[in-house]
Amino acid sequence: MRRNVLSRCILAGFMAVFIFAASAMGAEKTIVGEVNDNFQIVSGNQIYEIEDTEKGKDLAENHVGAKVKVTGSVEERDDMKILTVVSYKVLSE
Repeated sequence: MRRNVLSRCILAGFMAVFIFAASAMGAEKTIVGEVNDNFQIVSGNQIYEIEDTEKGKDLAENHVGAKVKVTGSVEERDDMKILTVVSYKVLSE
């Protein structure tokens, strides 16, 4: 019985570490907003800094002023929301 309790505690510990690690990486979400010329997407009152990746550069450099639907992960750093673009669709130029 004691071994069973210990096994459950260890399993719960691993699950907790996994959950916290997944949330720290930033959950994938979809954002609709406008690309500005500061490597950002503005969605309502929220500004997302576009991470300097291949897809992020393509979005920021080629679609300034466009309304876009972006899927990616969002991470907070120094009170800024950093968006790592996984995919995007231009809704209007």
